Amino acid sequence: MLANWRFWVMGLIVGMVAGCRVDWNGSNGQAKPQQTLTVSAAASLQPALTTLQAEYRLVEPTVQLSLNFGSSGALKQQILQGAPVDLFISADAKTMAELAGAGLVDSATQRDLLSNELVLVARPGVPLRKWQDVTRPEVKFLAIGDPERVPVGRYARATLVSLDLWKAVQPKLVLGQDVRQVLTAVVTGNADAGVVYASDVRRSIEPPEGLVVVGDAPPGSHPPITYPIAVMTKTRQPAAARQFADWLGKPTARSIFVRYGFVPLSFGSASPLPHPVAAPERSPAHS
Repeated sequence: MLANWRFWVMGLIVGMVAGCRVDWNGSNGQAKPQQTLTVSAAASLQPALTTLQAEYRLVEPTVQLSLNFGSSGALKQQILQGAPVDLFISADAKTMAELAGAGLVDSATQRDLLSNELVLVARPGVPLRKWQDVTRPEVKFLAIGDPERVPVGRYARATLVSLDLWKAVQPKLVLGQDVRQVLTAVVTGNADAGVVYASDVRRSIEPPEGLVVVGDAPPGSHPPITYPIAVMTKTRQPAAARQFADWLGKPTARSIFVRYGFVPLSFGSASPLPHPVAAPERSPAHS
């Protein structure tokens, strides 16, 4: 009798376990295994991608995004040195092309995700009305990204060269290792003016205070600012990486990018969507 009771309990337990089995392949609509995607992205994307990270968690709860931000050049070096990165978003085509040349980019997944503009900003009270005013003696320090290391610095140098200002500003330059450092230098008063992306000052979500937008870089004064995105060839989860990259081109993600001051590009096209309303010249950055 006791033996029969034991067999009955064991059978009941086995049946309960079988009934609670989780289909990790998702074939029966059950839970899928958790995946972690490592996304390395240019520092200028940090506010937008942090918001998108939370949004994507609602869309795909089985995927955890691990975001790694820095200058595009520094991130490139990390990838070249073997850092486990699934998806890369650069702030320029040059950096992505260098990784592609090393065989680290899945070319079938590469496309331009966003575009941006370059602007000159200053602290309130600094007498800047146009880009040429950076040569005035009141502007003692001008912050830009390091042209040898970061895309925003290369764009700034190209613009200053185009305006024939590059030599004149050499003694004033304060070099940042990414665009966030350039912005911080102006906000904290360590520089009187700086050259940053429009998305850094014209976003509608938590815009920086204490800055004045002097004006956009003149058309044609620098190469087009685009943000290419691509899955890395060494990713261990290419399907999940492609899925997230595709989601970044969908309406929900695009609308968030616009709120952060970026211009989403149509996948497969170099034509930008309408730009968010630009701030008028000399308007406070937070207006």
